[in-house]
Amino acid sequence: MKHSIEFDSDEIEAASHWYGGQGSMLYAITSTGSLSRGTIRPRQDDGTPMTDDEWLADLAARLEAEANMCARDASSQAKKARGKERAELLNEAKALRSIAAKAARGPT
Repeated sequence: MKHSIEFDSDEIEAASHWYGGQGSMLYAITSTGSLSRGTIRPRQDDGTPMTDDEWLADLAARLEAEANMCARDASSQAKKARGKERAELLNEAKALRSIAAKAARGPT
């Protein structure tokens, strides 16, 4: 199984405009161009460590939710914008939806 999800330059560019700080899942992909496991293995609610697959699935689910929320925000702002700004916001919303879709599919 592949252990990361890769993103293209349009997706990374959109993520760089919409991440909400260093704890953001979008921030994680702006620095590496992919979503992959880190170095500190998270734990389940019962205290047992996550498996590699569970870990990546958890990251992907959080990325999907954040990207979808930002895509909605970009689309909403685009409705109020005009000209070049509107086009840029619509393109970013499209790229953010693409990030969310890749995260939903998981590694391929």
